[in-house]
Amino acid sequence: MKLVVPAKPEYIRLLRAVAASLAARLEFTYDRIEDLRLAVSEACSTLLSLPWESRMLVLRVFATDERVTAVVCTDAEADPDAWPPIEAERTLAWRVLSGLADTAVFEVGEEGPAVRLELAGRVG
Repeated sequence: MKLVVPAKPEYIRLLRAVAASLAARLEFTYDRIEDLRLAVSEACSTLLSLPWESRMLVLRVFATDERVTAVVCTDAEADPDAWPPIEAERTLAWRVLSGLADTAVFEVGEEGPAVRLELAGRVG
């Protein structure tokens, strides 16, 4: 599934809702649905705070019965040497993302800078 919205903070809630809805249909636990919702929100906020101009945010979600992979990216024309930012893994955003998701990775997606999140439906 792919959803494209304008790169504006007021659209983050739509991306959060879509990701949470998919996880709920897969019968993920309430806590894992909330983790995914918050992780998508943080990934979007991180991308919107980049110094490069963006016109759109893109959410791609891939799901199985036990796992959701969400990739949030922007169409910013980033310098490949500047993404991810130096010491990105020391930021508060990274700590939040890595705490909520089983896997969180900064990468370059099809459109540009991206954050890949993977979450299992049940913990433990």
